Amino acid sequence: MCGIVGLIDRSFNIIPEAIIEMMRDVMLARGPDGSGNFIEGSVAMGMRRLAVIDLEHGWQPLTSQNGQIIAFQNGEIYNYQKLKKELEQQDFVFKTNSDTEVLAHGFVQWGIEGLLEKIDGMYAIAIFDRRTRELHLARDRFGEKPLFYCYGEGRFAYSSNMLALAALSWVNNEIDTVGLDRYLALHFVPGDRTILKDIKRVLPGERLCIPVDNPVPQRFRYYQIPIDKQRRVSDEELAKQLEEAVVSRLIADVPVGVFLSGGLDSSIVAAIAARHNPQIDTFSMGFCSKDHDESIYAQQVSQAIGSNHHHFMFDDNSFAQLLPVVAATLDEPIGDQAMLPLYWLCKEAKQHVTVVLSGEGADEIFGGYSYYNRFASKKSWKNSLKELLGRSPDTSESYQSLVRNPLPITPSGFPLLSDAAQREQLMGRSHPEMDEWESDLLSWLDSAVNPLQRASSADMATWLPDDLLVKYDRMAMAHSLEGRAPFLQPQLVEIGLNLQERERMSNEISKIALRRVAGRWLPKEIMQRRKQGFVLPMGNWLKQWFETHGGVDNYFAGIHFPGLDINKICQMVKVDLQQGIIRERFIFALILLIEWYRKFELKLSLLRDDYIIRP
Repeated sequence: MCGIVGLIDRSFNIIPEAIIEMMRDVMLARGPDGSGNFIEGSVAMGMRRLAVIDLEHGWQPLTSQNGQIIAFQNGEIYNYQKLKKELEQQDFVFKTNSDTEVLAHGFVQWGIEGLLEKIDGMYAIAIFDRRTRELHLARDRFGEKPLFYCYGEGRFAYSSNMLALAALSWVNNEIDTVGLDRYLALHFVPGDRTILKDIKRVLPGERLCIPVDNPVPQRFRYYQIPIDKQRRVSDEELAKQLEEAVVSRLIADVPVGVFLSGGLDSSIVAAIAARHNPQIDTFSMGFCSKDHDESIYAQQVSQAIGSNHHHFMFDDNSFAQLLPVVAATLDEPIGDQAMLPLYWLCKEAKQHVTVVLSGEGADEIFGGYSYYNRFASKKSWKNSLKELLGRSPDTSESYQSLVRNPLPITPSGFPLLSDAAQREQLMGRSHPEMDEWESDLLSWLDSAVNPLQRASSADMATWLPDDLLVKYDRMAMAHSLEGRAPFLQPQLVEIGLNLQERERMSNEISKIALRRVAGRWLPKEIMQRRKQGFVLPMGNWLKQWFETHGGVDNYFAGIHFPGLDINKICQMVKVDLQQGIIRERFIFALILLIEWYRKFELKLSLLRDDYIIRP
């Protein structure tokens, strides 16, 4: 696990090392074990390393073809040992046991498209081909690892961290109004946009090719989940794929553990992992409020599988102190309330392990969220009549926009924080038109076989990569902890999303096939538990926040955020508090946005004053 950065700047004969060091060391927590650079003329590349595989020799960059191919990576390639054997049979000679060296040699043997087709992993890859003077970037299929970029006037830069790009003297850090509108609707910014107008995000399953002599990125989609079919899958095949997915994610030369909530998904991961790594460390977080604490179930699972369990209690009184700390770890704003206890859990887990597995992705893949119910087939006379008339029970015709639908929900059914009218009032402007990314998203969703598959695929393309995986990555990496998601093995994803509908959700029973095969590893009472979700006592925490800051008026006094009417936000929050905090998700997202911006501006100012060298 690492953080990677790079720069093409044709205004320099040779890029000063101080610039790449600044960009690289912004990400110290992502890689505290060391660093590496490559600088040649107007090209500079760098990394920070968290040593997980081949601790002694796996230092980047790693090269091939007599040093003509330069490879950097953030992440892990889980099938690198198999690919290494394949390359050795083609007479490639390896100097390390690092998965990144497989990328260098694999690029020579198979080309960028062939390489990406073969690898299974979570990654952001940067490969410089000195022969063709082209830089190649790629992000993993489902967006587990971040990769940002910006360009203009003979310059191109990329990074695992948005702050490293924002600090460059030629980057304009104007707030993107489309990104802001989507944040206020979703509490995250989806797709290829970010909250900053000049900085873009490489999409999951996307690669870029950047010619050094004309550094304008050419974008290619090398992978998109196939959702235009369904097939029957036996329990044996599903169980075998689950086992392979978990076992492949256990590979490491450092201690590995599992986040265990007590729900079905993390329990499956922990149970399989414990079979292959007896007494594996598991970690859970509890809450003082019995209405919000389900850690007892995690302890029951731990006893059943024989793990070495570590249980921690979240101090509800620490919310006001912890929120600014969490905001400071973020390079992009994510208004997800679960970040706070996750930050705490990652901090505790790091005392015991360097790698941790979790159950991210299972709900989207196998149909686990209750809001999918509106899209699942309902066997009633009305729906039978619709089918006879040639119409699906729910064709999703009302959900042809991301955040501007008749009901305030996304195409997945995920409830929005605010409707279009509220956002227009707070931003003082009309809402932007649909952009190319959103149009492509909706076109892809329309290829789904049924409304349920369409809904869960919408989450696979937005909620999962742009909220859940960002939260997981940032909170873990804040403590130099590597997070892995076994459910995101490509073969397993395609099996789950293309299961027949009755094997995913029926009569409000979720993850039917997954629950059935879970009986191979888990006791019956765990499999039959309904999904509770990560519910937090946010009402009390928000009251505590404003009390700590001297009330709503005092907190918002003097605050400025480009594109937002702070006075209207202040009035809205006061009314909401008087009514008993109705819109707690929206209020938390606003606070997080403001706190993120404060920290981001401060860090940006310090970086630009201390480090940037201008040509």
